[in-house]
Order: sequence, then C-alpha cells, then structure tokens
Amino acid sequence: MLTSSRMMRFRRQFIPYGLMIPVVVALLAFSFFPFVSGIWYSFTSKGWINDTANFTGLENYKLILEGNVGAARIFKGALWNSINWTVISVGVQFILGLLTALILNEQFPGRGFFRVGVLISMAVPTVIVALTWQWMYDPFYGLINFYLQKLGLISGIKIWVGQANSPFWPLIIIAIWRGFPFMSLMLLSGLQGIPSELYEAAKVDGANVFQRFIFITIPSLRSIIIIALMLNILNWWNHFDIVMVVGGASGVNFGTATIPYLAWIEAFKWSHLSRGAAISVIAMIAIGGIIYWNARRELGSVAK
Repeated sequence: MLTSSRMMRFRRQFIPYGLMIPVVVALLAFSFFPFVSGIWYSFTSKGWINDTANFTGLENYKLILEGNVGAARIFKGALWNSINWTVISVGVQFILGLLTALILNEQFPGRGFFRVGVLISMAVPTVIVALTWQWMYDPFYGLINFYLQKLGLISGIKIWVGQANSPFWPLIIIAIWRGFPFMSLMLLSGLQGIPSELYEAAKVDGANVFQRFIFITIPSLRSIIIIALMLNILNWWNHFDIVMVVGGASGVNFGTATIPYLAWIEAFKWSHLSRGAAISVIAMIAIGGIIYWNARRELGSVAK
C-alpha cells in the first residue's frame, strides 16, 4: 500500500502527463493527421474527398511545375502574387508597426486609450473585415470611390477588386491594415523591456535621438523583430480569407490568386484534391526553407 508521501510523489510526477493527454490527442487529430494525410495525398491520384487514393509518385508535382494545363498555367503567377503579398504586406506592417510602437511608448495623455484602439482590427473576425473592405471598394456604393470622386482624383466608376483585370494592391492594403497592429504590439512589448538607463547614459554622452534609435533601440529589439517578422511571414504567406472573399468576389479570379487560393481552387473547385495538396506542399517547403535558414542563423548568432 502506497504511503501518503509516495502518493503525493506519484501525483506530482504523473498527473501533469495525464492532463496533457487531451491536448496531445487533439493535436494528433486536428494537426498531425491532416498534415501527414495532405502530404500523402500529394503523391496520389485522389480527386475528391471519397475518391480512391492511388499512388502516382511525383506526377502531380511534374504537372504543376512543368505542365501547361489547369493550375500549372497560373502557378507561376500565383507564386509571384504570394511573394508580393507577403513581402510588401509584412514590410509595410513592420514600418507602420514600429512607428506606432515608438509613439505608444511615449508618455502622453490618453495613451492607454490609443493602445487599446490600435488593436481593434485584430479583434474583428477576418471574414467581417474582408466583407467590410469589399463594400468600401464597391464601384457604385463604396466609400473609397465616393471620396476619391469628391476629391477629384478619379472620374466615373472604378472597379478595384473582384474582376479578372483588377489590381492586386487593393488586397495588400487590406492586409497591411489588418496586420500592422500585431506587429506594433510585439515591438511595443520589446520597447517596454529596454532599460531607460541606457537612453539616459546615451544622452549624457551626447547622442541625439537618431543615434539612440540606431545604437540602442534597434539592437535591443533585434530578437523581437526577427520573431515578429517570422510569425507574420508565416501568417501572411498562408493567408486565404482576404484573397478569397475580396479578390474572388465575382467568382474564381486568377489575376489575384495566391498559392493558398490556387490550392483551394484546384482541390475543391476542380476536384483535384491531390494536386491541391501538392501545391500546398510546394508552398510549405518554400516558406519552411526560409524560416529554417533564418532560425539557424539566429541560433548561430546567439551561440556566438
């Protein structure tokens, strides 16, 4: 029979593992299994959900990368759109986020109100954000056309999104507006951790505002900047909602298609689930390689 001390030791050692079991099961069911099955489907001929998955090797990858039919015809354009979407969105998000964080880090009346207000876009579901911007871009009833006409910047009706010849940058504007508050929150948390003594010592040494920013703020934020950039790159490279709801407002739109959107079209619109999975695997390898390289570089610099 276990003594009370042994029972307590047993509980301390094994109860945490028991509490982790539901989480592990959920991860396996909702993350690991779809991940593995998606990779497997990319090597098969599976067309729809209940279709038989016959192994075909690298055939799907050859059709996408070397073919001239279906998704292969627009794959390069979608890849270029994804690169522009990610680089421009995350780059401008970083600039605006840094400027916002620097302002919100200063002492001024109502700072708490503005800190909460800048995070409002993060609290709104993405689909609602997309539908709101879709209405704002509406050529007949949207606010953007209305005010641009009032200011004399455009004349007549301008169709911004939803058409085959629509530009891609209106979607990037939505992504920037949606994503920069998260970047500002991350950078603001880093700014709060910089000791004020560093700035005071720099002032005594005669450093101006620009020098303090370059030689104190940026080096102190380096780790936070890298983490924030990596998280945002992962998020916006795989983003789907805005491109789907706003860019595809009038149906399938290949002009503004990104890799995730193209994978969805191939898998669920054209019933080529295996090719859609192959597109997703290619996108995963591309972004995974970049993140892995950057993570190794950062870990190497820390070790030194």
